[in-house]
Amino acid sequence: MSKVVVLGAGVSGLTSSLCLLKTFPRSIESLTVVSSEWPGDYHAHDYTSPWAGANWASFAREHELDQIQRDKAAYVRFRQLARSEPESGVKSYRLKSFHLKTYPLPWYIKQGFVDNITFPSEEEIKYRNMDPALYYGFEFDTFTVTPNVYNNYLIAQIRKLGAQVKRIDRLSDIAGVVDIVGYVPDLVINATGVNAGKLIGRYEPEEIAKVYPVKGQILQIYEDLPFQVMVETLPAELQGLPEQFLNIFPRAEGGCIVGGIFKKGDWSPQVNEDLSKSILKVCKNHVPELKSMTVYNSYAALRPARTGGVRLEYSEYPLAKGTLKVVHNYGIGGAGYQSSYGSAIEVCAIASRILGKSLAKL
Repeated sequence: MSKVVVLGAGVSGLTSSLCLLKTFPRSIESLTVVSSEWPGDYHAHDYTSPWAGANWASFAREHELDQIQRDKAAYVRFRQLARSEPESGVKSYRLKSFHLKTYPLPWYIKQGFVDNITFPSEEEIKYRNMDPALYYGFEFDTFTVTPNVYNNYLIAQIRKLGAQVKRIDRLSDIAGVVDIVGYVPDLVINATGVNAGKLIGRYEPEEIAKVYPVKGQILQIYEDLPFQVMVETLPAELQGLPEQFLNIFPRAEGGCIVGGIFKKGDWSPQVNEDLSKSILKVCKNHVPELKSMTVYNSYAALRPARTGGVRLEYSEYPLAKGTLKVVHNYGIGGAGYQSSYGSAIEVCAIASRILGKSLAKL
């Protein structure tokens, strides 16, 4: 029987915890999630999960087969939750996605993987103030997740399965987990997001530079919309800011989140008011269905990215007494929710070298 500690209470850490508990019910003696931030906290812009737009629209390219499998698993899981567990905060919506014609069809459209694929007419593209000679679009059934509701749903599930949760001060070194729990865990899951590189810097200094933030900015509006909208590249005449795009995701409780920006390497928490004005201008241009667009909140937060992509690997770090055995799950960037379940399944596969053969199916 093994004692497992999960570092991080974002969507990656919580989903990994749930999958581990379900996959190894007879191998895990105890599982403890420790984190300095928890769902419901909004004081840290580098605690990514509460701030996320949180929809499913895979970023994986056709050759990224591992990432495609992760994203597929999450889509299937979200479909199950939307249909059977609305209390999870997952709700199904249509996504209208528009791109320059130079942008290739994504894998999930080519493979027919997602549900109810259609293609907008030239008339709709014109209605949304894009030139059909330059732009095309596609639609399909996808999901929006309300982060705080969903992550508290995950916590309820893992506690029901016997897990413990513990708020701690931020660690500066992963070895500090031993002092926190009072023993050397048999396995540690490192799901510490944008701070993961710093946490393991003593053992792997190259990871400090590999892990970096991608700043985003979001407006929240009261008005509802019955579908999601994404415009990957904005028309030049809108004079958007560099790295600006359009995302509009309605949520189950009402209202929409509207973004956004993709600024690599920017650690700042400040909201850019010029960007907020530009986001509203772009939104009104492409979504005339929205009339009032009353903003009740705006914020900036950090996506946890990594050079080389998400890290799902096993490491061993020497301690004064013993060895810290670690499975990493960090660096997913802006795809945390939409690959969360698939990444957690991979965590379980890696963890089997410590926890043994799986005795249950997810």
